[in-house]
Amino acid sequence: MKGSTKVRMGLAAMAAGAIAVVALPASASTGTATITGGGSITPPLDTSSQTHTFTFGGTGVAATDTYQGAFNCNVSGTDVGSGGAAGGDVATGSGTFTGSCSPGTTISNGHFDRHGGAVTVTGTASGTVSGSFTGACSFTPTGPFPSVGTYQVVCHFAIH
Repeated sequence: MKGSTKVRMGLAAMAAGAIAVVALPASASTGTATITGGGSITPPLDTSSQTHTFTFGGTGVAATDTYQGAFNCNVSGTDVGSGGAAGGDVATGSGTFTGSCSPGTTISNGHFDRHGGAVTVTGTASGTVSGSFTGACSFTPTGPFPSVGTYQVVCHFAIH
């Protein structure tokens, strides 16, 4: 009887463990991504503070526990300024963005802060890669200064 009690207890423990695993919520992806690309800004950034819209397209690679491989991203957003300014200018900017990356990832709740050539980003990804992300980008204007209508960036992201 002692042997069968041990077997029953072992089966009960295994069943409880299986139920616990099934009941766990889906976890977010964890890993990193690097995206390089460029885009346009309308109206171009200059020395006056005003609201701008921007587009970005880039490629790179993601290395997460849910996806490893090439990434192609397209986002658009609005630069509404920072520190109470009426909009972004060539020196600083802050705003929001949304977009998508293939394969199968939607970007939402994106936020950025730009100070000179340094940009910090946060947001949420869902789909093939999912979870929150934080990142740092280097922003390089490619249009004529001080009226910058095009740019290049290199971004490094932590996904968690």
